This record gives sequence, structure tokens and C-alpha cells, in this order.
Amino acid sequence: MSAQTVIYCVGAAKAGTSWLFDTLYAHPECYFPTTKELHYWDSLHGGHGDFFRDQLPGRIAAIRGRYEQNTETHQRAYQEANMADIQRWHDLFDGTTRDDGIYRDYMGLCRTDAKVVGDFTPAYASLPVNWMQEMAAVHDDTRAIYILREPVDRLWSHLRMDAGAGGEAAALAKMDDFLAGGEEIVTRRSNYRQTLNRLGQAFGAGRLHVELFERLFSNAALARICDFLGISRVEAKTDKKVHVSGTAVLDDDRRARAQDALRQQYNFIERFLGGLPEEWTQKMVTA
Repeated sequence: MSAQTVIYCVGAAKAGTSWLFDTLYAHPECYFPTTKELHYWDSLHGGHGDFFRDQLPGRIAAIRGRYEQNTETHQRAYQEANMADIQRWHDLFDGTTRDDGIYRDYMGLCRTDAKVVGDFTPAYASLPVNWMQEMAAVHDDTRAIYILREPVDRLWSHLRMDAGAGGEAAALAKMDDFLAGGEEIVTRRSNYRQTLNRLGQAFGAGRLHVELFERLFSNAALARICDFLGISRVEAKTDKKVHVSGTAVLDDDRRARAQDALRQQYNFIERFLGGLPEEWTQKMVTA
């Protein structure tokens, strides 16, 4: 195999993974297909590859609509590459058949002009440890990045995203569902303890980098990530916003109840980091 590094960014969802993808995509020593979130491993594990595959033509159509209205040369070039990459992934991966060779080539391991290639799919955070071990074994040098965000903020952003056009009322209804024991997928994505323990087992010491969302959009954090990947440091575009969820206010009562529901996660991160980040404790409330 090549001497390149494969990086998996496995989340957490709504914790800045799209910003990091865009930042590393522009790095001269990295190569990533423009198709963020390949859903290769979770499709094979969960047997729902058809769901993700069936979405790809719609993604192409949406990009083509924006492309036809766009007059900016650089953006049009990216959109052309994006449509071609999505179509190629649709043609290569049927959603059910495992072919790590095709997957490695699509990520860019066949290229000689990139030190780092990889796959940014936050959904991999929910995979069991044996599947994370399969991910780690796909290449000689595989590493993982996991971004932690204040648990209630991450949950609330996720619920606002899922609420979509329903706005604040729909997002609050989803929060109430979570507090009543529902929102199973979102709950799994909120389990930092399980994800970090699995990643630690699968990738081992020195091959897992954990960053805080609240500190991510900075030159210091990006320098840490570049050092972890063994690539040159670049300047962070700290003012760039990617996939921002709709605005909606979470009241103190629901925040306090959500904190209580996620208490195990706070306790785990406090042990994992040797204390809770100040950015988190400043937001904590009591009912």
C-alpha cells in the first residue's frame, strides 16, 4: 500500500465537520473527493445503502440547478467536479457490495500528489467497534478525528437541522420527544462515551485526535490537526460558516432537563479531558 494517510472524520454530527472538510479540501497536501459523507461503512453495516444511493441523483439535480444560475467561474468549476464525483460514486458503489479497493481508489489512495486522503462521514460514529476496526484496517496508516461540542448545543443544533422548515416549534417538539425517550438516532449521535471508547479501541494511541468545536475555528486548532496529520500548517478561515442550522431559542427548563439526560456524557468527558471545558460550564443551567 502507499505511504499516504487515510483520515476519517467521524463527527460528532453538527460539530463543525463540514467546515473542517472544506478547510482540508483546500489544503495543497490533501485530496478528498467533493462527495462529503460517502456512507460506505455504515451502508455495509446497516444494510441501508439503497437509501443513501437513491439520494445521489437528487443531489446532482440540486447542484445542477445552482450551477445553471451561477456565473462565478471558481464556484462553477467546483460544482462541475461535485456533480462528476457524486455520479462516479453512484456508479461505483451499489450500496451493498463491499469492495475496499474501489473505496480506496475513490478516496484518492491511487494518487501520488496527496499526503492525506479520506472520508468525512459523521454517521460512522455510531458503528460498533468491530466495524471501526475494519475501517482502521483498510490502509496501513489510518487515523480518526472526532470533534466534541457542548452536548446540549450539539443536540439542539441537530434537532433544529432535522426540524427544517418546521422551524422553532418543530425543533422544540423534537426536543420534547428526546426528553421523553425518543429521537433514537439523535440519541446515538449524542453518546460521546461509546463513540470515543470504540474509536480508541479501533485506532489505538496516537491515531485518534479529539478537538473541541468551541475552539475549532482557530489557527491554533487547525495547527493541531495539521500536525496530527503530518501536513504543513495553513491559515484558518475563521469567518466561514458551513451548514448553519436554523435559529431557534432553547429555554432554560429544557436545557436543564437535556443536561440531566446527557449527564453521563458530561461525566465521561470530564474524566476524558481532566475537566469540563470552560466554554461548556458557562452554558450550564439548573432547573
